[in-house]
Amino acid sequence: MPLISHWGGPRHGEVDDVPAERLASSVLVYDGPRWFGVYERFQPVQTHDTPQGPAEVWVVRE
Repeated sequence: MPLISHWGGPRHGEVDDVPAERLASSVLVYDGPRWFGVYERFQPVQTHDTPQGPAEVWVVRE
């Protein structure tokens, strides 16, 4: 599973494994139960190193 690094919003700084099929779109929607949020792939695509490994940066969509 790809690693996603969240920038901004309720998940700022968190890194998660996200199933590849959820990344087929340009937006990643979280619909609870803890919180709601929409993230989009940072352009140009960037990755950075995390303790879990390299993660792609996704930013909160306002």
